[in-house]
Amino acid sequence: MVLRGPIFLGVTIRRGWHSIFETLLVESIFCVGTAGFYGAIVQTFRNAEPEWLTGVFLALITPMCFQALEYGMHYLRGTPHLKVADIISVIVSALSGLFNWYAMRQGTMLVAGEGVSLGADVKRLPFLLLEFFILKPYRFFRNLFSGK
Repeated sequence: MVLRGPIFLGVTIRRGWHSIFETLLVESIFCVGTAGFYGAIVQTFRNAEPEWLTGVFLALITPMCFQALEYGMHYLRGTPHLKVADIISVIVSALSGLFNWYAMRQGTMLVAGEGVSLGADVKRLPFLLLEFFILKPYRFFRNLFSGK
C-alpha cells in the first residue's frame, strides 16, 4: 500500500476525495489480502536455483499474476487511467519483489521461525535498501564499463 497507494492517488486526484477514498480503499483491501501470500512465495523461493530464473519468476511472473487481480479490482471500481497506473504498479512490484528476495537471502524479513525479531529486521533495512538500490547497481555498472 505504501508503494502503490501514491500511484492510485495520482490517477484519481482529479476526481475528488470520494474517488480517492474508494480507490485507496480498494488498493488497501488488495494489499492486506495479498501481502502475506506474496511474502510467503518470495520466502519459499529465496534460495532457489538457478538464480536468474528465480529472479525472472519473482520480478515478472509473480507480480504480473498479482497485478492481474489488482487490475480487475480497480477495473470493477472504475479507477481512471488504470492502464498507466497498472504499468507503474507492475514496475514498482517487480522492484519490490526483487528487493524482498534480496533481503530474504540476507536473512531479513523471514517468518515462521526462520528469521530474527522484527526490530532486528527494521534496523537492517536502511543498509539493505542502500546496498540494493545504490551500491549493487554502482558496482554492476563499474564492472560493466571497466571490462571485468
